[in-house]
Amino acid sequence: MASTTESQKRIDWRCKNQMSRRAVAATVLLAAALAGCGAAPPAGKTAAHDQPASVRLGDHGQVEINGRPAVPLAVWSEPAYLFEYFRNLGLTCAIGGEVEKPQLFRYRSADLDQEAERTCLGLINPPSRDPLTPRVWGVLGENIEPGRLDLDSAARELADLHQRYPGRFVMRNINVYHFLDGRESDFYRQALRTTDAVICHVWPEVNPGERNLRNVAIVVDRVRELCQNRPGGQVSIWPDLDPHEWKHKNSDGGRRYSAPTRAELRFQIWLALIHGANGICFFPISFDPFIFATIPAQSEQEIASNSRLIERLTPALTAPPSTLPITVTGDLPGGLLDLATRQLDGRHYVFLLNGQAQEQTVTLKVPGLGRTWQLSDAINEKPLAADGVFTEKLDGLALRIWRLSPTASEPAR
Repeated sequence: MASTTESQKRIDWRCKNQMSRRAVAATVLLAAALAGCGAAPPAGKTAAHDQPASVRLGDHGQVEINGRPAVPLAVWSEPAYLFEYFRNLGLTCAIGGEVEKPQLFRYRSADLDQEAERTCLGLINPPSRDPLTPRVWGVLGENIEPGRLDLDSAARELADLHQRYPGRFVMRNINVYHFLDGRESDFYRQALRTTDAVICHVWPEVNPGERNLRNVAIVVDRVRELCQNRPGGQVSIWPDLDPHEWKHKNSDGGRRYSAPTRAELRFQIWLALIHGANGICFFPISFDPFIFATIPAQSEQEIASNSRLIERLTPALTAPPSTLPITVTGDLPGGLLDLATRQLDGRHYVFLLNGQAQEQTVTLKVPGLGRTWQLSDAINEKPLAADGVFTEKLDGLALRIWRLSPTASEPAR
């Protein structure tokens, strides 16, 4: 490998120094996470740890790891020495390997795998000659971009990667600039047949002069629409969100993009999930100068708290839609509400976002609410008083997750 330049060394040291203090402070959280995932230190591996994980995608792109439903929370193209930091934030997967800045990586893929095993992270990396290992969930194929991806070659690549990586899924990166404008539908419809999963880096200011927090919903909705009647069902979609202020490459204009507030970051995470995303990725990189991770403290806190909430609610998030006639209305003319319902073990869940920055009052209606169904706040685990309807004023971009449980006199249904 070519020697690292002095400027690259300074950037590399800056990134290490920035993250090390935070990683050390969260060691206890990592220990708890490792205990929960059953990872063992490399020296203490058992035969079970040497077996590939069971990875499966459902008809709607939902993810199962070792037979358990999962909503993966990933990070894009980070080095092994930062895996512990991201695991402390609650992330469960690392995507991209050495895609962004390979000359700064001092780790072979085997080193990435060893650190992923220690920190209990899944891996989705470009193809390599290394043998399949337990931490590998999938493999990255060529990017989806009109004029660059040859559909016949992509179909052959998909078959080849399935043969080389049995029991793993193939993921492709969609270029958001070409995808967000709504054109080239025939190309994208065919391209989505050459992959099992897609990732798309999307941020509010994709279109110059416009800041639209709903871009992530536009991307997810378009993927879902283009995958209608797709053989094998829907692809798994993982939007890639920015938790930080960052600078684009000078070759791409060198624009700077503002960091989201906590409310804006939370909104984009749950907007993606409510619209049908199967996983969430975070893009913490900044370019020219290149820095691996520049996540502000407020975004770290928001990622960590939402990671815990998503992990706790994963069984409900991945469950089928509710069969109850649930309606939610707002009091603003033309006001936006984003809504998804789920049904699990006799309980029903309502995932709701105020889809705009203005506050609005919402009304939940469910037959038998307060008599047949007991309403509770699933985020804070608190009961809510309701008699036929439930009304609440929501701040702009606010999230609510309500649970409907049978009352003591009613059987689960």
